[in-house]
Order: sequence, then structure tokens, then C-alpha cells
Amino acid sequence: MTLEVNENLEERAKDLAISSLAVSISCIFMTAGLLSFIGAIIGHIALGKLKSVGNTSHTGFAIAGIIIGYVATSLCLLLIIGLFMAVGLALI
Repeated sequence: MTLEVNENLEERAKDLAISSLAVSISCIFMTAGLLSFIGAIIGHIALGKLKSVGNTSHTGFAIAGIIIGYVATSLCLLLIIGLFMAVGLALI
């Protein structure tokens, strides 16, 4: 019984790792990167669960989701700040 539970937790952690990467990438296309931090949050949760289970097979997916999520969100925010500065300079 405990082996089944452990395998179930392992599968959930693997699924979270893959979904963090998928969410980070899909948010780039759907929201221009503004909401890609959601994939990074899911990636942090997946890393924690993978470490608690003792499985390291899908940590690359989780780390990639974290990196892509943070980079896409920061680039989007930089673009928004740049646009506000350009509009502000144009009004002067």
C-alpha cells in the first residue's frame, strides 16, 4: 500500500515538473510573458515535491520552467517600463 502511495506522489511530482515548463512557455504566447511567473511558481512546487520523494529524474523540466517563467516575466515588465518611458518622453 505504501509503495502505491509513493509511486502516486512520484507521478504527481513528475507531472508538476512537466506542467511548469508547459505553463511557462504557453503563457509567453497567450499573455506576452506577463503571467509566465505562474510556471515558475509551479516549478518551485515541483522541485520541492521531487526532493521530498527523492526523485531527480524530472528536475530539469522544473528548473527550465522556473528559468523561462522568470525570464519571460522580467522581459515583459522591462518592455512595459520602456513603453511608459517612451510615452513619457514623447509628451515632454
